[in-house]
Amino acid sequence: MQTDRDALLAGILADPDADLPRLVFADWLEETGHPANCARAEYIRLAIGREVSKRAGPERDSRSRRLDARLAVLEEMFDDGWARFAKSIPTSIPPKVSYKRSRGFISQLALDAEYAGAELWEILRSHPVAEFGISDSRPAPEGLREIHLPINLRRFWFGHFWDGGPLLLDTLRDADVPRLRCVVASSCGLTDAHIVRLVQTLRVNPTLSGVESLNFSYNPLTDHAAHTLAAAELAPTFRYLNIDNTRISNAGREVLFRRFGFEELRPGLALS
Repeated sequence: MQTDRDALLAGILADPDADLPRLVFADWLEETGHPANCARAEYIRLAIGREVSKRAGPERDSRSRRLDARLAVLEEMFDDGWARFAKSIPTSIPPKVSYKRSRGFISQLALDAEYAGAELWEILRSHPVAEFGISDSRPAPEGLREIHLPINLRRFWFGHFWDGGPLLLDTLRDADVPRLRCVVASSCGLTDAHIVRLVQTLRVNPTLSGVESLNFSYNPLTDHAAHTLAAAELAPTFRYLNIDNTRISNAGREVLFRRFGFEELRPGLALS
């Protein structure tokens, strides 16, 4: 049964660019009277105000520093699910998890695959995450059978997996991400066969119809993948393709350049 909280969060996810649903949620939090909820309500309002002032023009350094300090204090006073999860991850260099909040909610998140699982997916259901990245220098952890992408995702980064192609393809096949525009699949063992399946997935999953940027750098792709991509029915707004550090030859790059016309695809040898 959906609660008031669930309904308000659903409103935020349905219109992630709008401030009003977030402010309504802040009012509801404050009305509960719970100190942690009141702290989160103030946090949301101040974070929105800070973004509005940024859009309006340059801020005074002293005022922005005071706002940032207050936001940092408030963030320690409530737990929207994220604080408890983040504190369970050991401190390391480089960090295993990094995130950014925008207008009171998590908007960007990158983490090591070791920490991806049911608890994380549950947290992401209540945050309008626009950028999400997951990586691992080893094969995917045994428990990581699937990745649940946030519904408001615009940019998905997947990289540094050994033989990560099947996991990436399964993730995109089942994804519900109508706002997704960019997929970065770097250093994850993508092969020509994976590209064939990926192109099919982009065609059959209607929520991927808006993808307009693909990055396949540092994968063992050959000219077969280039021909597959050149023949693909990609979005009319498709505007960027990165195949740097692959095995695609100048001939393959020429095929792609003639198909898409992107300057970054121009082969090293002059076109005939």
